[in-house]
Amino acid sequence: MMNALVGKLTRLRYAGLFVALCIVSASVYALNTYTVDNKGSKVGFSGEHVGMKFSGVFEKWQADLVLPPHSNPSITASFDLRSAKTGDFTYDTALLEGDWFDVKNHPQGSFVSDSVEMIDGGFKVSGQLTLRGFSKTQTFFLKQTGNKLSANFAINRLDYRIGYDSDPEAEWVGQDIMMILDLETQ
Repeated sequence: MMNALVGKLTRLRYAGLFVALCIVSASVYALNTYTVDNKGSKVGFSGEHVGMKFSGVFEKWQADLVLPPHSNPSITASFDLRSAKTGDFTYDTALLEGDWFDVKNHPQGSFVSDSVEMIDGGFKVSGQLTLRGFSKTQTFFLKQTGNKLSANFAINRLDYRIGYDSDPEAEWVGQDIMMILDLETQ
């Protein structure tokens, strides 16, 4: 009788330990999986046109972030290229055209990480950025400050044939376009 009682207590302890480990594991998983608050966040771009700076934002986008120390970190994002806005009617109209974003044939852009590594102050992210049907590897530092994540990195617009027909030598619009990420997580 005593051995049976000890056996039940031992099984209860193990069951309790298992439940506690599941709760802790779920908590750790939840702490590394982020939902981005689009209202408090920005995905933008900037560059130069005939020596004058311009900037804009994508008004419609979504991102899913699973960050280290999670065992399978990843970042996926998509953005509606039709939602690109600079505040300048001429730029906003031109961006939609076939030579630039070609939204008729390629309305969405995307980013899918290949690797996300924790480094001092944030994460080293490398993955495939796809624009206009062209995918190129981009690597950048995603800085973490509390619940905010930020990054600034340059892409070569000609790698994606953005504005290639009208400005293949980048005489009018700079070759490098800065991508600006200011993300607030929940």
